[in-house]
Amino acid sequence: MAAAGILLATLSSEVIDVAYAQQAPQGPLPPVTIEPAKSQADRQGQSAAAKPTNASKKKKRAAHRAAPPSPAAGGPAQAGAGGVHNAATNPNYNSGIVNLGPLGNRSLLDTPLSMTVISNDMLQNLQPKTVNDALRYLPDVEIRNQQGYEVSRPQSRGFQGTVVQNTRLDGLSVIGTTAIPAENLSGIQVLNGLAGSLYGPATPAGVFNYVLKRPTDTPYASYTQGFDSTSVFTENVDVGGRTPDGKVGYRFNVVHGEGESWAPESASNRTLASSALDFYLGDRTVIETNLSHYETNTTGLPGSITYFSKTNILLPAAVDPTKLGLGQPGAGTDLITNTGLVKLKHEFNNDWNFEIGGLYQDAVRNLFGITDSMTDNNGDYTVTKNFNAVPHFTIASNTASLNGKFDLFGFRNEVTIGTNGFFNGQYSYRNSIAINNYGASNLADPTVFANPPTPNNGGQFKSAILQNQTIVTGDTFHFNDQWAVQSVVSTSFLHSESWAATGAVTSQQSADGVVSPTVSLIYKPFDKITTYATWANSVEQSDQAPAGTVNVNQFLAPYTDQEYEVGVKYAVTPRLLATFALFHMTRPFAETNAVTNIFQVVGTQRNNGAELFLQGDIYSDLTVFGGISYIDARLLDTGVASTNGRLVVGVPLFKTDMLADYHPAIWQGFALTGGVHAEGERAATNFNNSFAPSYATFDAGIRFTKTVDKHIVTARFQVLNIGNTFYYSSIADGNIVGSPGANTAYLGTPRTYMLSLQMTL
Repeated sequence: MAAAGILLATLSSEVIDVAYAQQAPQGPLPPVTIEPAKSQADRQGQSAAAKPTNASKKKKRAAHRAAPPSPAAGGPAQAGAGGVHNAATNPNYNSGIVNLGPLGNRSLLDTPLSMTVISNDMLQNLQPKTVNDALRYLPDVEIRNQQGYEVSRPQSRGFQGTVVQNTRLDGLSVIGTTAIPAENLSGIQVLNGLAGSLYGPATPAGVFNYVLKRPTDTPYASYTQGFDSTSVFTENVDVGGRTPDGKVGYRFNVVHGEGESWAPESASNRTLASSALDFYLGDRTVIETNLSHYETNTTGLPGSITYFSKTNILLPAAVDPTKLGLGQPGAGTDLITNTGLVKLKHEFNNDWNFEIGGLYQDAVRNLFGITDSMTDNNGDYTVTKNFNAVPHFTIASNTASLNGKFDLFGFRNEVTIGTNGFFNGQYSYRNSIAINNYGASNLADPTVFANPPTPNNGGQFKSAILQNQTIVTGDTFHFNDQWAVQSVVSTSFLHSESWAATGAVTSQQSADGVVSPTVSLIYKPFDKITTYATWANSVEQSDQAPAGTVNVNQFLAPYTDQEYEVGVKYAVTPRLLATFALFHMTRPFAETNAVTNIFQVVGTQRNNGAELFLQGDIYSDLTVFGGISYIDARLLDTGVASTNGRLVVGVPLFKTDMLADYHPAIWQGFALTGGVHAEGERAATNFNNSFAPSYATFDAGIRFTKTVDKHIVTARFQVLNIGNTFYYSSIADGNIVGSPGANTAYLGTPRTYMLSLQMTL
């Protein structure tokens, strides 16, 4: 009996997805109309952005401010006649609605931008632990690791991301170069390309918006226990509902996992405590709050491999990442992130609404990892421990917008006026903590060294601030049912400043009134098809000189980026969306001058590309998510023959990621999943005299779900990288993101087993 009780406890489950609204039989992508714990205003007239109409055909509906995840925010809700939605038996990987910041919710089909959305159902079925685990299914996206596997920058279309400008939590800027858990998220929205007109200065690397789970209308509780090879056990409790009077909604998520990770003598220990409280002040007003604490300590994984410190030292062939000694036991990262967020949302009527919000985040980054620096092309390297990169970030960010619709002279206008911005503080050590004489070894037979104490860092000092505030105005003007023009303009006020340890100002940059416009022409020949052409010009708050350069911590003058994009979106069925886009994009390219050791702009990065993406049901039993991208990323106008016209480091010409989910009803709860991730060769140096070869990895999984005494029990088993392929998951020009004079690569993860047992309580 005791064994049975233990087994029942382990049959714990993440909460069943909420019911979603019945799909429309025809027309554009159907709306997902059930949201947990929303005000009456959030539930009135909700629709997935019906096709544009003129005044005579106007249909009123509420303009909602937070894009509802698909099908809901990770918990059960009233489903009406359809019953309770179960992500395991009827997964929905196609989201009909996306959130465009100050523009509010828009139909994904009718949005004149390339966007991909990872739905709540997909997060449930794949069981990712971090956002990096989930983003690997997007062919436009690369994860650029920096000082560890969880200290990374997500980037889209081959452009480098930044610390702050490309990463958002519920639309508010957060620190992107620290660990971000997935258990308290209901979805991930990625806008590919320039977004400066919507969000203010940002690189062309896209915008990654992580959508938090919200309280649910109906009470529920769930328990999940998972196992990852080698021996990481994870427990997750997820509780939500409303108070008896219905005036307060709540959602609590607690996660703890620890054990040995996939490398020998490694260790993983992670804890998340997250709470969401919504206060309903009336039928049309709600205050949303979120508090979270996340700490992850990971040691013993392989360190970064640096090369090209001399032009004749090339990228070595990828080796088995589980070799003991590629990392060092006890060496790794300890990341602690505390976040608080609050939003006020109010609907004046079905056409006009207002939102204001703020966020504060404190991110501590204890970076005690390993760097294996290649000294020749025979596999020999020296080991350095600890990173001098920024150990502490703070950010205070804000957003406010007024969004609505009106008709003028018989033409529909969807307008917005808003603002968003942030104040980002950076703190550095007074003394270097790097240990450069750790030892020497070889990739064929790595050595484990004694772990010396970390040098005294001398305390921290404020080394830089980064500020921007942006005013956004926009209008989508509908000529008729087929033609529309969307124009958005942002005006930004930027300031950056850096200091030496002595307190002396080392750099100062300001730019006031800089403008970032985006104009899109939209044509809908049929209800199910949207074509568009978009031009964007965006100011970008520039790169910061890395440690070791003469102008360390200094920000360069603001950049100006440009994009041309044409695309077509086709709702093949109400539950299947196909998108295709062509793009041409440019951005200033900065690196460290090998002679002067000064970090500076040296040319232009020009990316031409195409992308094809498919998401949704091929037919009722088979769901797909993924596609293929082609990116020709080159460095131009360098004035140096050895680099001019060369491929940009780390960007593959071709990349494909595809997930298939087969769940026939006749199997009565059983389902199969399969995934493929493939990349073409990537330039490993700016000279293009070294390349990382192409590779492909494959995933497979099985799940089973069954209702036992009103509790839905779901078991999931996955194998990632079935063939145990050795490859590099990340390759970066070290002159940009690491030590000057050396490029940086991280080995991909080996074959990994994942098992989870879940039960609604």
